[in-house]
Amino acid sequence: MAFCVSCHKEVKTGKFCNTCGKQLVDQATAVAEASKAEEKQTSTMTAVWAHLAPLLGSIAGLFTGGLALLLLWLPGLLIRNSLKSTEFDKRHATESMNFQLSLLIYVACLLPVALLTLGLGAVLYIPLGIVALIFNIQAIVAANNGREFRYPLTIRFVK
Repeated sequence: MAFCVSCHKEVKTGKFCNTCGKQLVDQATAVAEASKAEEKQTSTMTAVWAHLAPLLGSIAGLFTGGLALLLLWLPGLLIRNSLKSTEFDKRHATESMNFQLSLLIYVACLLPVALLTLGLGAVLYIPLGIVALIFNIQAIVAANNGREFRYPLTIRFVK
C-alpha cells in the first residue's frame, strides 16, 4: 500500500497514482515528510515572532507611556536562549535583539538633540520610526519565507 502526496489518497497497487500520475511514496516516508514540514513551520513561526513581538511591543509602548520601549530586545533574548529553538530561530532572534538595542541607542542619541532644540529635534524620531517599521516588516516576511535577514544600520552587539 502506497500514498500519493499530491492527492492525499492511498493506492493499493502500482508505482504511480491512478488519479494524478505522480510517483507514490510508502506510508512511513509520507509521515516523515509531514513531520519535517510541521517542524519547519513551527521553526518559521518562532523566527517570525522574534521580529513581530518587538513590533507589537513598540505599538503598545506608544499607548502605555513608552516604558515598554526599553524592553523590546527581550523577546529576541528569550528565543535565542530557548532550548527548543533551532539555529534558524536563534539567528533571527539575535538579529532582532541587535536591531532593537541599536534603535534604543539611536533614540537615546536623539534625545539631547530634541532637548537642545526645544522639541524641534523630536521630528527626527518620525523617520527613525518609519525606517524601523519598514525593516521590521522586511524581517517578518523573510522569516516567514524561511530566508535569512540582516537589519541594515545595526550595531552587532551579540554574535
